[in-house]
Amino acid sequence: MNTLISSYRKVELFFGNLKFAVIIILLFAVSLGYGTFMESYHGTEYANRLIYKSFWFMGIQFGMFLSILFATLIRLPPKKHLYGFYVIHSGLIILFIGSFITYQSGVDGTITLTPNLPARNIQVNEDELRIQFPSKGKEVTVDLPFTAFKKDLNYEYEGITLKTFLPFSENKQDWIPIKIEDGTQSSSRYRIFTPNFGEFVTLSLHPQSDFSNTQQMGPLNVHYMPASLAECFAQNTPDGLIVWNAETSGCLAPLKKDLKKKKGISGQEMIEVEFSGQKVQFLPGMSPLPLDDKMNLSENSPFRIFSKKLFEKSPHLFLFGKHAAFFDKEKNEWGSQKFEIGEEVSLPWMGFKIRLLEHRTDAYPTMLPRYVKPVQENGQVISGDIKAVEVSIGDQTFWVKSGEPIAFNQNGERITFELGKKALLLPYELVLDQFKMDTDPGTNNPASYESFVTLFKGNDGSTKHHVFMNNPLKHQNFTFYQASYFQTNEGPFGSVLSVNFDPGRFWKYLGSIFLVLGSIWHFVLRKKTVVKPGETRV
Repeated sequence: MNTLISSYRKVELFFGNLKFAVIIILLFAVSLGYGTFMESYHGTEYANRLIYKSFWFMGIQFGMFLSILFATLIRLPPKKHLYGFYVIHSGLIILFIGSFITYQSGVDGTITLTPNLPARNIQVNEDELRIQFPSKGKEVTVDLPFTAFKKDLNYEYEGITLKTFLPFSENKQDWIPIKIEDGTQSSSRYRIFTPNFGEFVTLSLHPQSDFSNTQQMGPLNVHYMPASLAECFAQNTPDGLIVWNAETSGCLAPLKKDLKKKKGISGQEMIEVEFSGQKVQFLPGMSPLPLDDKMNLSENSPFRIFSKKLFEKSPHLFLFGKHAAFFDKEKNEWGSQKFEIGEEVSLPWMGFKIRLLEHRTDAYPTMLPRYVKPVQENGQVISGDIKAVEVSIGDQTFWVKSGEPIAFNQNGERITFELGKKALLLPYELVLDQFKMDTDPGTNNPASYESFVTLFKGNDGSTKHHVFMNNPLKHQNFTFYQASYFQTNEGPFGSVLSVNFDPGRFWKYLGSIFLVLGSIWHFVLRKKTVVKPGETRV
């Protein structure tokens, strides 16, 4: 028993020591300053994950709690001249208890309101991956770690492996090797530029690439096509027609003598051409598809027809990997040039040039998430706002990104993956009736914004509310503040409200009152009762 008392006394003296209190307060102050710096440059969520809600910062706060608690205990039994001190420290202890209750049971999230649509889901600041098996009617939810850094998950479920979680990332281009290289699914990277402007363009024919085979740059339309068609585009034929076989990638630029023309369906001109030993008929003015024996369009045929004359009125650039083709209005003819990696080709529009940077037939380009530290500018995160989970099924690996659900077929079974925030369901609904925003005079910068919402309470009817700065909506212990806004695809603005539930609020208020009363008692009333030297207290 004496040993136990002695051990407790040592603990009490250690945590109640003034040196320990000074050290822990300095650590707290430095951490808080560092957190403020991180928040200003990298955003609130990054600061929360790195500092404010980290275990080590919680440890510092717990150390402060122990310091305050034992500083009070070592001054027991109560002494009259320390009553103010006891009240102050009791207030601090109650504050810590209230904060802990809020940390454990409180809610801090957002609710997104789209005009005239009911909403009741609160998104909290915790991530989860939802895996759905529609055929089985089953859904699995995996909680993701609350971390600021890349994290290995090592989670397995029914042949699905979750490998890596990226809490902050941005898409960066990468190349995925092609198992069977046949040259028909090539990809290239170019730079199209003028003396005053330049843009990098990546184009691909591979079906799994994140990059398409077309791109528009203002008035200029860029088309990426198989290399085997380059020779046909270079030929200037009277009709400007090109016929190609999608299976073999072979092409033909027929001359007039090679074409048989006659009237077809609805007075459309029908063309017959012999290609690859077969006679093929087309209605070029109607469709690129050929006609079958019954004069119907044949979607199953590999043959297609293409008229270059459709692309002579406006700027169109056709790229074939290491070839470029375009119509030159000054010369009134189609031109074609070959260029190697690093070489440039002059284009006939406004001083444009194009440089080939990379050409590959052994891999296709895709955008893969890479971990980055987020960057904040003017209160908005401009980089690193993508969360991603690396998923492996069998010999296939892919990334599931926030806001981009993915469907995967495994042995004929469809599996969907969705990365998002955890959601809490409210027992009532909010509907945005109107969103109003005022801007600074002469600019489009928002000066203030407010929401007019209807609260539907089931059998209790509904009520109208006006939510704006310093005027939140309070209902059933939840408080809704105006936080942000967004523009919908249809045009009108939607509203984002921050949602707060603070079960420890009473204790935090009570602790604050104790602090004020204790400070008055200890620093004001106590001074009036101090006995001066030489005086005798009656």
